Amino acid sequence: MQTYSLRLFLSLAAIALFAGALPSQAAETKAPAKAVLSLEAKVFKGDFEAMKKRRMVRIAVPYSRTLFFNDKGVQRGLTAENIQAFERWLNKKYKTGAHPITVYAIPVTRDRMLPAIIDGKADIAAGNLTITAERDARVDFSNPIDLNVDEVVVTGPVAPALSSLDDLAGKEVYVRPASSYHESLKRLNEKFRQAGKPQMVLRLMPDALEDEDLMDMANAGMIGIIVVDDWKADLWAGMLTGLKVHDTLKLNEGGRVGWAFRQNSPQLAAIVNEFLADQRKIMGSVTQRMAAFQKRQKGLKNATVEADWQRFEQSVALFKVYGERYQFDYLMMTAQGFQESGLNQNAKSHVGAIGIMQIMPATGKELGVGDITQAEANVHGGIKYMRKLLDTYFADADFDDTNRTLFAFAAYNAGPGRIARLRKEAEKEGLNPDKWFNNVELIAAKRVGQETVGYVRNIYKYYTAYKLQLETLEARRSALKETSPAPAAK
Repeated sequence: MQTYSLRLFLSLAAIALFAGALPSQAAETKAPAKAVLSLEAKVFKGDFEAMKKRRMVRIAVPYSRTLFFNDKGVQRGLTAENIQAFERWLNKKYKTGAHPITVYAIPVTRDRMLPAIIDGKADIAAGNLTITAERDARVDFSNPIDLNVDEVVVTGPVAPALSSLDDLAGKEVYVRPASSYHESLKRLNEKFRQAGKPQMVLRLMPDALEDEDLMDMANAGMIGIIVVDDWKADLWAGMLTGLKVHDTLKLNEGGRVGWAFRQNSPQLAAIVNEFLADQRKIMGSVTQRMAAFQKRQKGLKNATVEADWQRFEQSVALFKVYGERYQFDYLMMTAQGFQESGLNQNAKSHVGAIGIMQIMPATGKELGVGDITQAEANVHGGIKYMRKLLDTYFADADFDDTNRTLFAFAAYNAGPGRIARLRKEAEKEGLNPDKWFNNVELIAAKRVGQETVGYVRNIYKYYTAYKLQLETLEARRSALKETSPAPAAK
């Protein structure tokens, strides 16, 4: 086991200071009934006194394996602790007794955190939110939490050697557009431009992915260079051993972290600042947190290494044919094939599932697609089965193209009847039953656990890796065409 740096310990300790008193099992908190809302909730833009009368405070949080996630009804993560600590603190302060104030979590992607509070669909945004000039112009922030956050370069095994920030000139860096890292990288690119150096190529990643997802992908060798807050990078590098944290390559130093809320909310500002100041007096258990996170981690494989990419090239035409026939994104279906078997038609599971799509012989016979020991019939059968699940259990759904496929994956993993029930439950809780990420995914995490959530997210990460690889190959082909000499005139 890697020895953790003093800085990591101190950084996590600082987080613990405002996380509130911990239960015996770290980083998990029993959720009260209906403790998760969605952005479908009614618009409200009052200050804290109005919230107190409503007995409700809504906090937008990023769904992440470090900050907030749900596992069979248990809310886990640092931000989950903050929310529950805030609720306990409010009810103790105001002696609410039988009429408590409930602090609701609203899990969202990072690009929706600030719009949620601006539009009145949440009251606070919390979750390692860095205070930047651009954000400060849109919302107000609490007093900065006592944690100096540095944004550092993190690389995986396929990244080039780096010794200074100047080495990033001309390199590809992977970043989510809604992150503060994107702003920092754009500033560095401007410096490169002014110095006459080649700018970085910023490869934009889906905002549905979090820092942990990008670190997973870098660790597996799917992507090379990313930027992550130092404390989080150090934490996960202890578990994802292919990562290298470049402590001296800082894009932003001494970053300030705080809670955000609507502008002109003096009552809420005073309450939040009082709470955070009070919680800094309490020390939590850092080592228990680290152990809890370590248990949650499951690694990815690199879907784009030479041997696996050869299998991709050998089978992708089949996925195109049958993906189009059954109205699925062919790359997403290919990613499922990689998750199931590594796109290996010779794969056979211990229960007898066969081939690329891991089809049971009885299922293959029922589907009537031919000999599933052959790649084409196997791929045909797997995709046809996904279509059958959707047509049978989700005929009333209004899925877009992406969610159609995500729900098929979830149904395949957890059972279609169960996912159909979870959609109804999601709708009752104000979530969108036709969206997977940060909607039905949250109910699945609560009722089924992390297996199905992880299954769908892993496939989505493989899908993202395939898209990036194809974009890279296309860019190379275009560059070759531009540099090739024109044919000689006859």
